[in-house]
Amino acid sequence: MLIVHDDSAMLDTLTRALEAAEHSVAIAATKFAAETHLASEQPIGAVIAGWDAGGGLGREVYRWALENRYDLRDRFVFVADAPPADFDDLVQGRCLLLLSDEQAEIVRVATSLSERAAVDDAGIEPGADDIEEINWGPRGKPSLLLVEDDPLQRDWMYALLELLGFVITSVDDRDGAVAKLIERDYEVILCDWHLPGGSGADFYQWLTEERPHLAARCIFMSGAPPESDAAQRVTGRPILPKGQDARTLVRHLRAAVAAARDET
Repeated sequence: MLIVHDDSAMLDTLTRALEAAEHSVAIAATKFAAETHLASEQPIGAVIAGWDAGGGLGREVYRWALENRYDLRDRFVFVADAPPADFDDLVQGRCLLLLSDEQAEIVRVATSLSERAAVDDAGIEPGADDIEEINWGPRGKPSLLLVEDDPLQRDWMYALLELLGFVITSVDDRDGAVAKLIERDYEVILCDWHLPGGSGADFYQWLTEERPHLAARCIFMSGAPPESDAAQRVTGRPILPKGQDARTLVRHLRAAVAAARDET
């Protein structure tokens, strides 16, 4: 992660927040320092840049990146005290802008950008470079419901699952997942733990009450450690860290498909 900001207090705040999320962080308080980092061969998963009312440092660094590191054009997330009127004139929808006091959201988005960058740079999620389509046997490709609200996460998960040979339906919240499961069954459910409209524990409770035969087919993913009391409510179901070990995910997916097909 590269943090670009001319406010030393904000630099320190963002650095602490990202390091607490176990990211490696570099900082730059000037355009020259930012350009030096961006021009280096060091991999950069995300750039968190300040954008004040006049554009300032964030605008200048982004202009430089468009001319010299175009591959990083969609790896920026900008922070500002208020949305600037001219932001989209330069960024044109390629990047998000978040308010400076939304530190948890800044970390979440930067993490998603970094994980998506790993997909772009390495072909698929870290640790998945040797993963190939699975031979699912005479019953063919298994059905999978992907529940993920973050579009960046959803894109790289979809790419991995498609590579593995799943037939994928994706939704972005708990209500969407419930609607799909009322319509039909799936052999696997891969679900984010933190969802709009309810947590993974809430969704799992609905499964156990309304579709109990599907509860054992659910695998959870989390970008942060789930709350211990809520996690106890899904005892026995895997809650896997996002973007860290594709082979572990594949092992759980295989087991879920095998169990589902043994039931029928």
